[in-house]
Amino acid sequence: MKYILFLTFVLFLGGCTFNEKQDATISSTDFKKLDTTLSFAGYWLSESYLKDIQQHKSPQKSQEGSEDCMVIIPERTLQPTSLIWNFHEGSPEMRVVKNGNQYQLYESIEDSLTQLYNNIKILSPTKISIGEKDFVKITPHINPDEAGNPLILEEILFKGTYTLPDGQKVIFKNNGQVSGLEDYQFYEAAIDYIGPGMQVDQLSLSATKDKKNWMGFQFQGDTLLVFNLKCVEYDKANETCGWVDFGELKYTLVKQK
Repeated sequence: MKYILFLTFVLFLGGCTFNEKQDATISSTDFKKLDTTLSFAGYWLSESYLKDIQQHKSPQKSQEGSEDCMVIIPERTLQPTSLIWNFHEGSPEMRVVKNGNQYQLYESIEDSLTQLYNNIKILSPTKISIGEKDFVKITPHINPDEAGNPLILEEILFKGTYTLPDGQKVIFKNNGQVSGLEDYQFYEAAIDYIGPGMQVDQLSLSATKDKKNWMGFQFQGDTLLVFNLKCVEYDKANETCGWVDFGELKYTLVKQK
């Protein structure tokens, strides 16, 4: 259930192309060999996706039509990267180049920079544009051995202090740790909802990292509701639930401001 695309990000597989890809192949020039640092290196999230999450607080809803939703800009030019489409797959391998005063994204095929995708404009220290799409810089937690798997929703949606009806404090950290909620120590928010059994927003709560217990969730204002999942349609052929819905309400948590 974990969004596999980030686990394989460093392999740069995937078949999507950026919306405004140019058809003409561009011959190699000196600027394509310039190795220099990039001042805007980091994790960049689609501004429209972020605004949608902030408004609806539903990753399942926000994924619909999000298209090119994230890019990781490396520390230097010529290092491989990829645009993430819909949090489900990635574009072909690309590299950032500096062409005079401009920064550009080129497709990389067999270590050759062939087709120009788009120009990158630095709008501010926390905002860039790629073509006509705006991206904002985020600082998600990065596990040392999973640099291509940033904890995005943990950073932009869940992190904070909550209270249960009895006043018990529950803390969700941006590194995927949770405290104050029975014996649970870890949580993970699903970000990819393409596939069977992903009809409602989901997160896992677990006592250990290797054993996930998936539940449904829903935000109502500052209140986080956590439900058991109910299988509505079971796929016997694949031995999996093809359609899920919210079951019994398990936790009601109010986020503190």
